[in-house]
Amino acid sequence: MLGQLRETSPRAVGPYVTLARLGAGGMGEVFLARPERLVIGYGPADLVAVKVIRNEVARDADYLRRFAREAAVAASVTSPYVARLTDSEVAEELPWLATEFAVGPTLAQAVGRHGPLPLEALARLGDGMARALVAVHAAGATHRDLKPANVLLGADGPRLIDFGVARTRTATTLTSTGRMVGTPAYMSPEHIAGGRHVVAASDVFCLASVLAYAATGRDRFGDGPIAAVLFRVADADARLDDLPTELAQLVAECLAKDPASRPTADDLVERFAALRAALADGGSGEQGKADEGKSAGAGWPAPVAQDIADGRRDVMALCATGAPLLPLPRTPTAQEPPVGQPLGAGTLAPHQFPTQGPTPPTPPAPAAPRRRGRLRATAVIAAVAVAGAGVGAYLALRGPDGEGSSGRDGSNGGAAAPAPTPSTTLTPAQLIAQAGVDGSGTVDRSGYVPQFPAQRAPGWKPWRGRLGAARMNCAADTRAIVCLLTNGTYEAVSTADGRRLWKSGSPPDSEDGLSEAYLGPGSGTLFMPGDRLTPQVRGGHALIASDGELQLRDSRTGGLEWRARPPSGRGEFSAQPLLTADTVVATVEGKALSDEPKGASLRAYDITDGSTRWDVTLDESDQPSEAEEGRYAAEALVGGVVYARTPDGIVAVDVRKGDVIGRASPTTASGCRTVSSGGGTIQCDGTVTEGPGRQGEEVAVRVDRYAPRTLAPKGHYSYRLDQKTTPVDFKVTATGRAYSIARRSDDFNDTGDIVLTDLRTGKQTQTLKSPVNGPSVSAPLLVDGRAVFADNHSLYVARLDAEKGRLGKPRAAPLPGAPGDRSEPQDDGNGTVIREQLRPPQILMLGGVAHVVFDQGAISSVRLP
Repeated sequence: MLGQLRETSPRAVGPYVTLARLGAGGMGEVFLARPERLVIGYGPADLVAVKVIRNEVARDADYLRRFAREAAVAASVTSPYVARLTDSEVAEELPWLATEFAVGPTLAQAVGRHGPLPLEALARLGDGMARALVAVHAAGATHRDLKPANVLLGADGPRLIDFGVARTRTATTLTSTGRMVGTPAYMSPEHIAGGRHVVAASDVFCLASVLAYAATGRDRFGDGPIAAVLFRVADADARLDDLPTELAQLVAECLAKDPASRPTADDLVERFAALRAALADGGSGEQGKADEGKSAGAGWPAPVAQDIADGRRDVMALCATGAPLLPLPRTPTAQEPPVGQPLGAGTLAPHQFPTQGPTPPTPPAPAAPRRRGRLRATAVIAAVAVAGAGVGAYLALRGPDGEGSSGRDGSNGGAAAPAPTPSTTLTPAQLIAQAGVDGSGTVDRSGYVPQFPAQRAPGWKPWRGRLGAARMNCAADTRAIVCLLTNGTYEAVSTADGRRLWKSGSPPDSEDGLSEAYLGPGSGTLFMPGDRLTPQVRGGHALIASDGELQLRDSRTGGLEWRARPPSGRGEFSAQPLLTADTVVATVEGKALSDEPKGASLRAYDITDGSTRWDVTLDESDQPSEAEEGRYAAEALVGGVVYARTPDGIVAVDVRKGDVIGRASPTTASGCRTVSSGGGTIQCDGTVTEGPGRQGEEVAVRVDRYAPRTLAPKGHYSYRLDQKTTPVDFKVTATGRAYSIARRSDDFNDTGDIVLTDLRTGKQTQTLKSPVNGPSVSAPLLVDGRAVFADNHSLYVARLDAEKGRLGKPRAAPLPGAPGDRSEPQDDGNGTVIREQLRPPQILMLGGVAHVVFDQGAISSVRLP
């Protein structure tokens, strides 16, 4: 599958760096490539297939127009069964286009190596290709060259590739007398009549020829001189007696000479779904329903599945090296010094071999001739695989675009984490597995969000999108943004381009009762029509709630991995759970006036199967008071310890064993409103009354600090303001190694000034006026020495000077698709509908990208300035 780059192969194409050759055709060569911004730490999902047009063809105006049309058509088609166009450039000296890369053999390769496919695989193949044609035809295009070499068999199903001769309905023909576009054995009669006659039904004819080949290993119209093949396509009936009975009639209808007599692609989807249902478990029909999207396990024969696994292994090994697949070095002769000593012209120099330490590895032995292609590629991959050992240390020191993350301006944000060492750094796979943020930052709740290129969505470009309803809270990983909506459902969109991936449940019917989240009058109690737990997303997993149970889903597909309910009599899941690479920690809390009001506890579940790891009781009260509801929550996870908030203070629990290893009682009257980390400590903020003020009392927000694990006291700092006219509150939103950032807010909204506090002295060193006043300004977070926040217009970045203890003037970057200002409805005393309330946006920062989700559901995804 992977071929070595040649001496003449381009080492870079547009914004991509070539890694290997994938193949060649009449128009050009296809290369496996990585984005140049991903210098290290990338994987198969980050790669693209770049098609570069040949020099001699690039001078042909007709071919250039065809190439431009290929890019336009591919960009207009959206389907999991069609290779998605990620980028293109036709105006360059060597025009090129890039599509998403999928590991797997083509149908031609699979049948050529292992023989015809069995019936179940044929049904899956036909179903996927029919769905691909539905998407192509819906975009107003025809593929025009559907053949076994243009169908790829991937681990998640078949995929249509190469729009090299596709045309839209509005395009003019590029054929002339005596010149045809397509592959003779897989043309339709309309192809032979001329390009102007090719229609959507022509693709259906070609699909039938492809299916017949997959079922028998032979072309339906034979081989021989081109003229003879074309005659058979146009005038002769194809032999179908060797096809499986279940397919023969369908293929015969698709091969009708009259295009109007053929079924449409939509018809084929229904018929293949029925065939797959008949083949699965007694014809229950569930298989066809389950395959509306692509599903794991494509059902290919074992040898084909092994080819896919081998290909993925080779690509993974190539990615681990961070180097291209270059030609093998020549074996030294008696006249040539060995590797490591000066070489003559035309040989590989020592620095061209990746090393682990100062000594270059021994070059691989020549491959055996009979398996030259596979073994040569594998040998080179093995030779350079040692380079992956230093990946973690290198990547962990990088910033969002490969720049270092330390400097005199505090460019690591004063973060608590020390500089990485070889024993503590993370590999790229670990970085991706731990990738996950929400509106508060990462799971440590410090508000400091480091940025690593490996955590950026593959193929990401700036985009704007919209959720199906107003947002409550959101979280994101490398693949998906998952949001709880105000109608009590969850929705996921792609972090790469904003397209909808999946949703949970259905919005409630307003005629049946509550249909939107609202705050009750007076008490401000939140009422939700369905689910209410804030989602957590991390490393390909999305944790949501549905009908009283936790559900772990695949963040990209929404596929259910497991579900869990609290033990009978123990209450319900009551707070946002925590999600790590291998554990889920949930809070279970009873409710006053409920049938099951029993106590409160923390429960840990194994992420692989949902089995219970441990259960820690926080409170055994049989009748919790209404004042205690919502006072229990697992809030932060730092260094393998869960820190939970309770009415009595903080509890530290070892996440592996479930042992309580520390407790702390706050000095504030309100207890711990929130628990966070930062500056090497655990923090608890609450309100205190410290004596008479101008109107009878002075209110202070005090932040108590504790040592990790033991929760031994480590001092405190306070924010103080007397209430002259308007109630004022402070909320700590981000804490680095030396400084803490708080938002000063009026009327208990997260709005107002930004206050910087020196953690070494506890003194406020600066109060920075917010660029925009009102409840639409988000809480600032720290990232690489910058405070970042947003409003309904712009993303703001203020540089932190750690030496002076000052934030610079916020620099605004526009947010495409931002909703702008709007007025908030007047309070009529009947409660507040959340959807109508003016609320600040949420910033989900990951991989050097800021996904800004606005309150009404609009999303703007931009590069961090």
